[in-house]
Amino acid sequence: MIDLIHINRIVNLANAVLGRPIYTLELSDWDYEPAEYAWHNGELELVLRRPETAELVEILVDLVDAGCILIEDVNAVLEADRSGIRISTSDGGAAVEVIDVAKLPEASLAPGEHVNVRKLVERMDRAMQDRDWSLVLHTSASIFETVAKQVVSEPTIQNKSLGGWFSLYRKRSTLAAPLLDTIEAIFKRRNIEPLAGHGSASDPSITEEEAVQVRELTIAFVRLERTLLTASANRPAQVKKTRGTTKN
Repeated sequence: MIDLIHINRIVNLANAVLGRPIYTLELSDWDYEPAEYAWHNGELELVLRRPETAELVEILVDLVDAGCILIEDVNAVLEADRSGIRISTSDGGAAVEVIDVAKLPEASLAPGEHVNVRKLVERMDRAMQDRDWSLVLHTSASIFETVAKQVVSEPTIQNKSLGGWFSLYRKRSTLAAPLLDTIEAIFKRRNIEPLAGHGSASDPSITEEEAVQVRELTIAFVRLERTLLTASANRPAQVKKTRGTTKN
């Protein structure tokens, strides 16, 4: 009985955010039909599936504020999912806290990644530690070029800059066009950013926030390219269907 009341509270807190009707339990004789429990359990499963992201965050705040869930449990899940938000509490109740992008957990490469890529990632991470944002950008572009040369794997491009044959990489890559556009934009930014692609008397313009994003995007794109290439290589060849001939 107490469990049902607790679930009803959670469901109605979510309904209030979503603009759905509030469901009132009639506490006449404290005896509910099995269908009542089944309905509430079904609604409970939908509490975190119905809302959009902003609504979900508001629901989580309300649930923490009402004592329906523990803030430690919520933040543990958010951290595990590499979310950029956390729930915090103060005298005014629960609230949303946006995490500084530089404090987000870093992604890592798979153990089997190419040795040159791993060396470059280590160099990029040292640049992050040294707060050398232009070097982060420079190294990111070098990583993309290294991966692209592995994907294309033709002797004629091994000593050439990626910018000269990016269209060929675009044809061979398994990444979606918008992701390739981002890679190309990072590579072009490297060529014009002071101290990233060339010497300059000007100060670098790349910020810490941009460098963090470049670092994380680089790791994510390298892992994704490798995963998709592996999946493509392991995909069974399609059996060609041949139409039988009919003898007269």
